[in-house]
Amino acid sequence: MSGAATYRDELRYPSLMSASLRNLWLIWPQVLAYLAVVTVLGLSMPLFGGRSGGIVGFFVYFGGQYWLFHSLLRKRGLLQTGRIHFVSFVALALLLILPIAFGLAMLIVPGLFLVARWIAAPAFIVARGEGTVAAAGISAAAVRGQTANVMTAIVVLVLIVIALITVLAGVDRVLGNPLNDALLDRVAGHFVPLMMLGLSVATYEQLGPEDTSIEDVFG
Repeated sequence: MSGAATYRDELRYPSLMSASLRNLWLIWPQVLAYLAVVTVLGLSMPLFGGRSGGIVGFFVYFGGQYWLFHSLLRKRGLLQTGRIHFVSFVALALLLILPIAFGLAMLIVPGLFLVARWIAAPAFIVARGEGTVAAAGISAAAVRGQTANVMTAIVVLVLIVIALITVLAGVDRVLGNPLNDALLDRVAGHFVPLMMLGLSVATYEQLGPEDTSIEDVFG
């Protein structure tokens, strides 16, 4: 997308954390629907077989994630394009997954650094229609100078997920393990991406570029 933009240089850390959780609450019906679908998919995996199940899971995951981003950005009044940019959204994940995985393998911190820098990239694609590489670059530019704060938010949100999974596993054990362990692991594996979704939109809103085209004309 074209047009002048300035980047906000102040991060309100407490509001970043609260906004991340509030974002998920804003779309809780969609989140529950998404988790219901992945649960049913997990139960149905034996029917699909290995390769077919992987393909179905791929499209359910990315389709669901895009739908959640789109729903949240629309609720927050941040959606600036009516077009669907699903290909760029998937391409972003494929582009960033290897460097992030490599960084996480190197004592975790480098991976957290990259996640923090690129956290808002999906929101830039869904909200503004930015291209894959452009979204990654814009996100890195927006977060620069606030990376430590965003990294801290990521760690705290992951710790919340770990606590939630521990509670769910404990309840399941007390009830006699009614849930299959593999199914629980499969569903719980979506909790971190959901938290990162909330943080992505919160970071986009608080640190993303502001369109200054009107000010440039009249200022």
